[in-house]
Amino acid sequence: MPIIASYYYLFDGIGYPDHYEPIGVPENFNVYLLCDTQNKSKICVYQDRDDFADNNKRADTDVYRLYLKLSKNLLNCDKANDLFELYDDTELHPAHVTKIGNHTEKIFRIRKNDVRLYLIFFKSDIVILRLSIKLKDKISASEQKILDDRVQAIFANPPSSNLVRIS
Repeated sequence: MPIIASYYYLFDGIGYPDHYEPIGVPENFNVYLLCDTQNKSKICVYQDRDDFADNNKRADTDVYRLYLKLSKNLLNCDKANDLFELYDDTELHPAHVTKIGNHTEKIFRIRKNDVRLYLIFFKSDIVILRLSIKLKDKISASEQKILDDRVQAIFANPPSSNLVRIS
């Protein structure tokens, strides 16, 4: 049984909620934001950002720039994996591996200075699942647990045609 519920919003804007700007979305695949409720303001990365945004103005700017670059890069992708061609290895790279049943799943991270955006490539799509500030060089055990729980929730209730997709 998953630790958190899984709902999905399409990644179709940046700056939510105060400075929301719609963005273009890829035509051949979807990019989802994981949420644990049907309330858009509770999207996981929005909650994560609230945890640190007030304490760090530079991080707030870096979050915006990270999302802006991601949104522009996604429009240049024919498939989700093309994203690797648009970032260098220091910007987009494997961050953690979690076990799902009998297989392992790589969790990737996009970085902008001390801001980290975690995502997985799920089938032909991307699911964005965590936003955090780098506190140490190595991912802490508590951060790994958050990532593991969220990926397990995605695999327990994946974005698919038989689930409601919220946009």
